[in-house]
Amino acid sequence: MAKAIVLDLDNTLFDTRSIPESLTGGLFSAMRDANQGDDAINDAVLEMAFHDAWSIPFPVIADRYRLPERLLSVWSHFHDSLTFDEPLHPYPDVVEALQKLRDRNYFLCLLTSGYQHVQSSKIKALRLEPFFDLILIDAVDHVHVGKEAILRDLLQSRKWQPEDVVVVGDSATSEIAAGVRLGIPTVQILRPGVTKTAAAGRHIHSLAELL
Repeated sequence: MAKAIVLDLDNTLFDTRSIPESLTGGLFSAMRDANQGDDAINDAVLEMAFHDAWSIPFPVIADRYRLPERLLSVWSHFHDSLTFDEPLHPYPDVVEALQKLRDRNYFLCLLTSGYQHVQSSKIKALRLEPFFDLILIDAVDHVHVGKEAILRDLLQSRKWQPEDVVVVGDSATSEIAAGVRLGIPTVQILRPGVTKTAAAGRHIHSLAELL
């Protein structure tokens, strides 16, 4: 029986599309304004990049759409200065499920990827810190090693076997793939818009199903 549960953040515990448009709209507008010159990309391609930004790490987007350095600078500057002045809200099932998992003495670890400042700010704005024994951020703007390496280190440092842990998340190519490669049982949560992957060992629609 698993003793630890590792949970993803974005689109697992929290709908990234619920971030106020006053914040995201400013970023997208600034990038549209900066998309000029000989290296400008097609407007339709830029909009595709914005669409993917809700669910895919930015380094992947930048490489996929070959965003010019000017746009990368706008994105980075925005995230370095981003603050959430009002609380964010997790999915409705999250708080109760996390509390019940804690009551059952599971070791809860939050593992998320993104800009260090942004992910830390989101976690605080969501008020999720008290539910977790450990919070790990795979920071794309610092030492970006990937979730597989972080999970491997977690197993080694805690002297856990893969079967002692369950990885829960939405992304087939991120935490689910990392768990599968390490032999850790995986659970994909099918939040709205998430594409189901056969690679996951189990599928749920709500964290309550973990109970």
